[in-house]
Amino acid sequence: MDSSNHLKSDPGPEFGNKDLHVQSQRLVLNIYECLKWENNDRTNWEITNRIRSTNRQFIQDRIRHLVDAFSTRAQAARERIETPATPSSISSRETVEPTPIPLKPKLSVSFSDKYIEEVPQTKPETSSSFTNLINTKVIDPNGKIYITWMCVAAMAVLYNAWVIPLRSTFPYQTVENRPVWMTFDYLADVVYLIDMILIQPRVKYLNEGFWVTDIKLLRLNYIRNKHFKLDLLSLLPLDLLYFIMGPQFVIIRFPRFFKMHTFWEFFSFVDKLLANPYIIRVTRTLMYMMYLIHLNACAYYAFSAWEGIGSNNFVFNGKGNAYIKCFYFATKTATSIGKNPKPTQEIEYMFMTFSWLMGVFVFALLIGQIRDIISTATRSKTEYRKLVDETLEYMRRLNLPQDMQRRVQLWFNYTWETQHTLDENTIMDCLPHKMKTDIAINVHIQTLSKVKLFADCDEALLRELVLQLKSVIYLPGDIVCKKGDVGKEMYIIQSGKVQVIGRTEHEVLATLSEGSVFGEISLLGIPGMNRRTADVRSHGYSNLFVLSKVDLNAALSHYPEAQDLLNKKAKMLMKKNAALERKHNAMIIINNPSSPEKQAKLLETVLQVLPEDSKTNKLLRFGSRGKPRSNPDNEKFKYRNSLPIIRSYGSVDQKVETKVTVHRTLS
Repeated sequence: MDSSNHLKSDPGPEFGNKDLHVQSQRLVLNIYECLKWENNDRTNWEITNRIRSTNRQFIQDRIRHLVDAFSTRAQAARERIETPATPSSISSRETVEPTPIPLKPKLSVSFSDKYIEEVPQTKPETSSSFTNLINTKVIDPNGKIYITWMCVAAMAVLYNAWVIPLRSTFPYQTVENRPVWMTFDYLADVVYLIDMILIQPRVKYLNEGFWVTDIKLLRLNYIRNKHFKLDLLSLLPLDLLYFIMGPQFVIIRFPRFFKMHTFWEFFSFVDKLLANPYIIRVTRTLMYMMYLIHLNACAYYAFSAWEGIGSNNFVFNGKGNAYIKCFYFATKTATSIGKNPKPTQEIEYMFMTFSWLMGVFVFALLIGQIRDIISTATRSKTEYRKLVDETLEYMRRLNLPQDMQRRVQLWFNYTWETQHTLDENTIMDCLPHKMKTDIAINVHIQTLSKVKLFADCDEALLRELVLQLKSVIYLPGDIVCKKGDVGKEMYIIQSGKVQVIGRTEHEVLATLSEGSVFGEISLLGIPGMNRRTADVRSHGYSNLFVLSKVDLNAALSHYPEAQDLLNKKAKMLMKKNAALERKHNAMIIINNPSSPEKQAKLLETVLQVLPEDSKTNKLLRFGSRGKPRSNPDNEKFKYRNSLPIIRSYGSVDQKVETKVTVHRTLS
């Protein structure tokens, strides 16, 4: 009793679960009671069973406790992974108030391994504060909203870049239109200010492979960026000098040029987004050239105003539109295609030298950029033409027939017109395996899912197979496979039609269209089913996906269960096809129209010659009966088939063979 009391009072070790300690105490108490029962002449088998049952219950409880502990640990680890890590850049001196962890969106894996965010439905916070909206909204740098805003900001930058030199040199700003110019100026300044305060500090960025969405980190990143310094310089309030120098000195707005990086960034984004960015590149190059000519035109008018309008033949004479005349002069100087006025003073010679040097730079820039853009845009077509010329030249040296050369050229032309490439694999080689798999799944998975043989197969196996599909183009009349050949590929029709040919060339058994599959049974190597049973011919231009037997076996080597499943399904398909063929043949036999009865012309002639009362005539006309039926309509002889005739009463006429010799006497 003392021992039992001591065990009951023992607190035991501190486990994570108090029930576990209680169960341990019960186990020891049970063993102690069993020992007491043994002293009281209890049987050994009762003690053993009691101990075994107690141990079994203890082990089950222990395993259940371990399972719960592992589940709790896994849940805690999952929460730590899903919760964004706290950046180390925040100083430990800062006191951060604990905030509840927001619910993270669950992730579901689709067939193409693309993670789709399933945002849990939460009640929107009822807050009308504009500040909260600004602090919580994050802008995607690749989204449409940001690209649209960048276009607006680029237009504001372009306005300042063109108008500030124009109004600083040409007398286009007057007292009457000054409010209009001021309105546009400060609208551009508002765009600058919104971009610096509301847009750029909320653009998320990548850090070590993760998108940073914390608004404080985004602001800190923007402040540390050199673009923030340039944006700050572009908004220097030098316009206050208008009160001292006067509003005609528009040149004091020159800090707005520091925002030029926004214009370059916008064109860089557009260049990445467009599928055919060559027009944008040419436009950007022409804009650079036009802007340099614009600056030269402004400089020429400022130089003319400094020397005096119309003071000599070199400067602007003051007649006509000043900007158009000066722009024309700058264009001729930059391109060196016109005869400009000859300078007379040293300062004029220096100005012309500088203008010519800038013109050489502009001309070289224009030619070089246009050449690079055109060469990049036509690189694939140039390589295609080179390959076609080399192939045709090689066939001419081999003295191949003209028809074969023409078919090769047709294949080149059709492949280029439909795919704009001759080898898709070379384009995909630079991509990683995961990305190639995703592209192949998006392109081929719908086609491969139509194959009944691969239905209900493992998704991993289908992912392996889609990478092995190869596109092959067949010309009109090309034989895809011939009867009796060993089947080493299966075919899936992507576009076009193919015909299954019968015994003769003109006998078409069936026409297969887009989405049809043939040759899949021969891939599995089933005895007796690895030979082609008919010729298949391309009817027009056809694009087929081909899966070879080698590629299929390589994929199935990692999926032995799929191999057995495919063999069973192939045998089932073979049985179904055989049943359909038997049913089709039976329908043909049943629906086959009977051939017309042949008329016995010789017997009719013999009957006309023989006397009507002769036994031979009666035997031929009435058979073994020797007399006509009661029906008078049956007196006329009717030819019966050579097969036995089953009468209404069930008797069968016997076949009678009679040799008749006809003698005719000529009078």
